[in-house]
Amino acid sequence: MSMFRSAEGLPDHGCGALGRVAHGALTAPLDPGETLRGARLFLGYNTLPDPPFPLAGFIEYEMDPRTAEYDLGSVLRLLTESFRAQPVPPEGAFDDGHRRSAAVMRVDAMVVVFPGRAFSPEHSPPARALWQNLVEGYYRDGDAEACAGAREALVGLGVDRADARVILLAERGPAGAHTQPERVGEYPEGTLYDLLGELLDAQYRWTRAAFGP
Repeated sequence: MSMFRSAEGLPDHGCGALGRVAHGALTAPLDPGETLRGARLFLGYNTLPDPPFPLAGFIEYEMDPRTAEYDLGSVLRLLTESFRAQPVPPEGAFDDGHRRSAAVMRVDAMVVVFPGRAFSPEHSPPARALWQNLVEGYYRDGDAEACAGAREALVGLGVDRADARVILLAERGPAGAHTQPERVGEYPEGTLYDLLGELLDAQYRWTRAAFGP
């Protein structure tokens, strides 16, 4: 996994620590020369009340580059199945240092970031249909081309273990840079949120089983 990044001081978009983690994930830099082809997945830590350590942050989960060939819903299902099937290491597999680190870094949230298109669902039936496809995990590259006013953007979906949810959009400007993320909707729903929540639950349960409560 990549390095831990603090989410302290970032905009929360009205969603507290989950919003800060989602903002950080959506604006996390890529490696030099890297372009975003598929999704990026981030684990969020200490975003719920009474955290074991007063520092919310996130780490990018390193995914197999081949996942870019699959739709996002399939990727999330595969990752969930992998976590649920992964055996718990035997007692003593981790030293005290690893256990202390796990004790203060509680997995509370998960964010997935992917390239998409920005459009206003209230403006037209085609835009509403595209928005529904997006949150249900059926959006495909090119789907928004027929939607007047659609713009390139990065999309960030976040969910925590209390089932709080957030969606952020960062539009891409004419010069290629993305604008600052903006929140869309109050309580977004859709298949991708359900799948992301299942993956978060599988990750949390495995971590607790491996390192203890």
